[in-house]
Amino acid sequence: MASTSNNTGRLSSIFSFGRAPLRPLQPQPQPQPPLSEFSTRSVADSAWSSMDFMLGAGMVIIQQNTHKIVVIYETKRKYWFFPRGRKDIGESLEQTALREAYEESGYRTEFLPLYSPTRQPAPPQDEDAYARPNIEPIFMTLSSWQPRRTRTGQLKDSGGEYLTTWYAGQIPEDAVPETGTGMPDEQNYQSHLLPFDEALKMVWGAEERVLRYVWAVYLDTLRTLESQRQQEQAGEQDQQLESLPVPESS
Repeated sequence: MASTSNNTGRLSSIFSFGRAPLRPLQPQPQPQPPLSEFSTRSVADSAWSSMDFMLGAGMVIIQQNTHKIVVIYETKRKYWFFPRGRKDIGESLEQTALREAYEESGYRTEFLPLYSPTRQPAPPQDEDAYARPNIEPIFMTLSSWQPRRTRTGQLKDSGGEYLTTWYAGQIPEDAVPETGTGMPDEQNYQSHLLPFDEALKMVWGAEERVLRYVWAVYLDTLRTLESQRQQEQAGEQDQQLESLPVPESS
């Protein structure tokens, strides 16, 4: 990923146009909406300029035949995490998620359609979209990075808000991770396929919440698909019975 520090001069020059300063944003106090058990508390209404936020994407990758999850181990700093990273200019969040998954895990990943509850509306031409699995973003995390200064005390980065959009991904049964796919500072990453319980012990912070939710939606999807399969089998059996000739009474 390219450094954002080279934008400091450009960003600071925005303030040199002699415009009147903006009045501080004063949102009206409102009760915070109650969110689900998988989320933290809601945040107050906010407004951020492009110089104060950064977008990224991450992915929880599941191997469906084993029900195992891809978790990456950083061998030098000794911590576990899911593939994620910053969005490049001109790149969509979906492209970012797939690229980061490949660069950091070595796996060529595809999105995993799930019966994921989503607040996104169904398009007018496809009102039944809610009734099918989707590959919409499944989680969102927000973190802040603090201002950074040079050794001489000059401000290098004023800090900001980092929003990461998470997706569910999948790899096939015979998937093998490639080596050397990451950036120079990512060559000490190791990919591991772990059961849910073990993966949950390894990840930390917000990624624990991400995993819990993705796994809950994944299991619910498996149950829904199994129920649909049983209903289809029952319907086929009924059709077969109806097609049998009725014996004549003696």
